[in-house]
Amino acid sequence: MNAFRCLFRAAIICAIVLTQVAAAQPHKTQPYNVNWYLHPQRLVDMGGRRLNIICTGTGSPTVILEAGLIADSAAWRLVQPTISKSTRVCSYDRAGLGFSDPAAAPRDAAAVVRDLHALLRGAGIAPPYVLVGWSSGGLYTRLYQYRYPAEVVGLVEVDPDSEFDTLADDSKIVTAVMHKSGQWYNQQVHNWYRQFDNCAVTVTRGTCAFFLGGLAAYRERLGAAGCPTISPPACAIAEVRGEHLNRASLWKDEALELEASDKSAAEVRAAHRPYGDLPLIVLTDSEDGDVDDSGPISVAAQRATWLAKDEAEEHIAGLSSVGAHFVVAGSPHAIQLYRPSVVISAVDEVVDQARYRRQR
Repeated sequence: MNAFRCLFRAAIICAIVLTQVAAAQPHKTQPYNVNWYLHPQRLVDMGGRRLNIICTGTGSPTVILEAGLIADSAAWRLVQPTISKSTRVCSYDRAGLGFSDPAAAPRDAAAVVRDLHALLRGAGIAPPYVLVGWSSGGLYTRLYQYRYPAEVVGLVEVDPDSEFDTLADDSKIVTAVMHKSGQWYNQQVHNWYRQFDNCAVTVTRGTCAFFLGGLAAYRERLGAAGCPTISPPACAIAEVRGEHLNRASLWKDEALELEASDKSAAEVRAAHRPYGDLPLIVLTDSEDGDVDDSGPISVAAQRATWLAKDEAEEHIAGLSSVGAHFVVAGSPHAIQLYRPSVVISAVDEVVDQARYRRQR
């Protein structure tokens, strides 16, 4: 099911590139430094390859931000500056993404967790941590907690992928996606877009597909969205992201992540242990935020998928005796971009709970 969910939500995840070009920001947040996302900030050696990390603020516990499929540190630009007012917070680019070097296979959750653990050690960022995972990043943060429980004092899961999904065998939905959207994944294509095919861009609705047609066509889409005048900082980031998306190494590593999605979910299931009273908040996007009556999947099927996802994420919250689950009204998948203040409030709450527990 997790492989299907990656496919089904690919257009929404990819909105991190263009969404903030076209969408207003209804909640007040601290301004971000656009230069963080135009150039590498701190490249940490991982033994022959490097990962880019951005750390701001001071205080403990340190908040670690883990993005979803194809997303890099820029996915957190609307929340990191505000969180850093109260504690230290770090975002990073996984292997192959942003300004980080690519990695060899595998790219399952276990490999991502090993990378993150080595990155934090190499960067001298000591625990305790509050881990924040968006989308597939939710699987990674939960596996990190299972592997290194002494290091993690809280979790915030932002519309996370789940190991508890109940639609794994819904072949009719998968068939509809594959048939109506063309050949989403082509393992024989090894050029710079070894990914999904026959997708259209719908910038004004906050969704977009993977950008076939090259960098020139991508820039035309940016112009159609109103760049650069509509939001010079967001447009500058989107321009750099377009250059990143033009790299074969990015698509290779992301294809490996996608291929490993079911394995990643299995790794998290196998590692399950009680969370006890670990501070945990799960945020779910709203049904109306993701429903698209122009897409390849029927509205009824989309709503069924959302209900299954909501149930699965309720199960995640139930792993902790103090876990809480909230549906964020009016927000699609990228809650941290559409409702950044909700994510900020959740992180602040978990940080406060972690500090209180430490003082007891």
